[in-house]
Amino acid sequence: MPDSTAYVPHAPYINAVADALDAAGLTVADWNADDNDPRDAYIEFDRAITAPAYGAETEVSLLWTEEKGWMVGWGDEDSVPQNGLDWVIDLFTGVLPTPDEMVAEAREVVTKIPRPQGGPYGRYRDSGDDDDFEPQLAQYSGKDR
Repeated sequence: MPDSTAYVPHAPYINAVADALDAAGLTVADWNADDNDPRDAYIEFDRAITAPAYGAETEVSLLWTEEKGWMVGWGDEDSVPQNGLDWVIDLFTGVLPTPDEMVAEAREVVTKIPRPQGGPYGRYRDSGDDDDFEPQLAQYSGKDR
């Protein structure tokens, strides 16, 4: 049985973004960071924040992967049982924008449904890349790798 308290390296970064959103008045209902391969996470907004643009029944979340960076997803959980999201749009922010940069992105996302942007599916990095991603990620936890 896996240890439910195991360290998830990107959790401090996701938490920092969630805290910045809350501090900016963009209330976070929930967030989670999973140690999958590639690592991923989500931050779900409180529906009171997103209801004017998306409707009261629609879940709106920021989604993150270590390869693609940030996306926005929304939908009615009854319509798509596996994850509750009908739409997912890439935000093209890079993999580790600062929490303040994500607040600026989120202000747009919560007030206006984004339109799909043309362009090929892409990613910024691969989970197996030997790059400086881990030290950049570690700065949010205060741990040096």
